[in-house]
Amino acid sequence: MAVINVEKRSTRFVRRLSILVLLLVFFAIVAYQLHVKYLIDPENDVSVTIIGFSERYTQQEIRDHVIQNRFRDRYSLLIKWYYKYYEAEALPFIEKITVDVNEEGKIYITAYEKPPIACIYDMGFYLYFNRDGEIISSRTTNTENLPVVTGLKYNNLAMYQVFETQDNSLFQVILSIVFQMQDKEFHIDEIAFDANKAVTIHVGENDYYLGTRNVYDIQVAMIPEVERKLQERNSEKGKKIAYDINMESIHQSGDDFYARERTDASADETKKGTES
Repeated sequence: MAVINVEKRSTRFVRRLSILVLLLVFFAIVAYQLHVKYLIDPENDVSVTIIGFSERYTQQEIRDHVIQNRFRDRYSLLIKWYYKYYEAEALPFIEKITVDVNEEGKIYITAYEKPPIACIYDMGFYLYFNRDGEIISSRTTNTENLPVVTGLKYNNLAMYQVFETQDNSLFQVILSIVFQMQDKEFHIDEIAFDANKAVTIHVGENDYYLGTRNVYDIQVAMIPEVERKLQERNSEKGKKIAYDINMESIHQSGDDFYARERTDASADETKKGTES
């Protein structure tokens, strides 16, 4: 009986050893194939594109952020599998990062910055900020042709930081106006605040005085239609006329607005007018 037990243990040992050897050979073959066919050179096989114009990150920084796993990110096949099911880790000021691998094993990383929504003009520079209020870039000209916010006093205007005003609740007013006009695909040139925090929106040569309130949704929603009516009026008169439009009394859609033709003599007067 003892001899039989020894033979059985010997047989099981050989079988297990054979399986282990086969597994080792299998993994060795897989590792070799990975190394030969899918090993990447981060310097030559990885391409980075940054969509936006902020200079917060370089291509090298984006690449190092994505290609950082010591094992997975050495092989194009593993990168392809991983990013098929997972997204790249987030970064401040970056909206999303996509990672694609082509048939030749080349890695294409695209970083989409949070786009600017408007800008502040200060000390000769246009400071662009995103929807989080983070200043992401500065230019000497308004190259993006975005709405310019004027008339506010700031406690902080630093690059890559959230700007702060003496009344931070006004930022929500700016967001609401900008997003509403974007939804209507209608361009505005300036959002101006006066000393009493009253809002005036400049569209081309026309100035829309909205007054002071917590919500401007109805007034802002009416601006494209009012602008259309004023353009029709100009066409009928056969000349281009600038208007001062007082919309302070509007509280619901369809309320009357007041438009006054602007002349050199009336350009600096208080916005009043005759009923449209």
